[in-house]
Amino acid sequence: MHPTRKSTLVLLAVAVVLLVLSASGQPDSYWSSGPELIGAIGWFGFMACVLLLIGSGVWALARSIRHRGQPALQ
Repeated sequence: MHPTRKSTLVLLAVAVVLLVLSASGQPDSYWSSGPELIGAIGWFGFMACVLLLIGSGVWALARSIRHRGQPALQ
């Protein structure tokens, strides 16, 4: 599956939501009384999203370099 702009934006939105959830159960945070399991899931999910976003960026960069000298299809 090739990443598209829409899937990359969805992945970015999911990453933001998971980053907010990662505050659950952390001391000195707004949601310090929340369950720590949700915080752990949020943090590791956020890190997975970051890795996928990096991969998506590398794929887009490689595709733009590969298609630089080719005429556009119409």
